[in-house]
Amino acid sequence: MIISTSLEDIKKNLDTGETCVINLTAKWCSDCTDQAKNMTVFSDALQKQQIDCYTLSVQSEKNVYLSPEHQDFTELLGGHGFPRTVLVINGEIVDADNVEIISEAQLKALSKVFLAQL
Repeated sequence: MIISTSLEDIKKNLDTGETCVINLTAKWCSDCTDQAKNMTVFSDALQKQQIDCYTLSVQSEKNVYLSPEHQDFTELLGGHGFPRTVLVINGEIVDADNVEIISEAQLKALSKVFLAQL
């Protein structure tokens, strides 16, 4: 299951050293919408290992962040490029270069890559 959450909650989870996946999206992004249709297979694979998957929308209009904090967080996780799927282990960003992973096959492959890093 993908958990839609706030920036504040994600930051709290990172501060406590959580291992999780963060999926950054933008409301204007058609790739994000397409990816959302395929995320269940990805999140189910990670949930079997008790890894939560969070989604956070950071822009409602292209190139306009919801807040300066959303922009800073996006830059911390690798910068612009949506959807961006990031592996965090014990509160540390481990794998953040996963942009535009959209199809079910791509997401299955990414789940295997992430699980191998645990």
